[in-house]
Amino acid sequence: MLSFTLDTNCLIAVEENRPEAAAVRELVAQQRASRATVRLVATMAAENQRDGTVLDNFSHFQRRISKLGLGELEILAPVAVCDLTYFDWCVLAHDEAEAEAIRLHKVLFPTSPFGYLDAVPGNLGEETRQLAERKWRNQQLDVLVLHTHIMAKADVFVTSDRNFLKQSKRQRLAELGARMILTPADAAAYAVAESG
Repeated sequence: MLSFTLDTNCLIAVEENRPEAAAVRELVAQQRASRATVRLVATMAAENQRDGTVLDNFSHFQRRISKLGLGELEILAPVAVCDLTYFDWCVLAHDEAEAEAIRLHKVLFPTSPFGYLDAVPGNLGEETRQLAERKWRNQQLDVLVLHTHIMAKADVFVTSDRNFLKQSKRQRLAELGARMILTPADAAAYAVAESG
């Protein structure tokens, strides 16, 4: 049975009823029919919210996905990263975890530093620091969601984020374990075709 990992944009699509929402719902329908496995990643809860805050409690995220009709989806736990993961929704990092994350970061964000202190130097003004920190956080969470997908040995990473979908990055990401990255529409079509 094929396994699919949804990224945060899929959740937002359902929440805001964007065009991709129908495809995400089709993937969930495939799971309900026992023709696919669809998962979320716990790092979705750590993303910046619309008001710029970060959820301080994972249960808020669980209620959010339940309200969207996605509460039965499995939630994958990422490796623990201070200030980016929830203590009760992460796993201890294995020896190669940081090196794997750095390799993914270099493909996804080749011009941005990986480390916090390099990305957010101490000499920045408050507003510039906040922007740099937000950018670094978003990049780290993108790396974590893909890393978690790879650790779970899932088949298809589902996203509408163009950075993951760039043709120039596909081969290198595949070599790192993300063998198939599809848009929600392409993933739903693939799931239906493979289950039929």
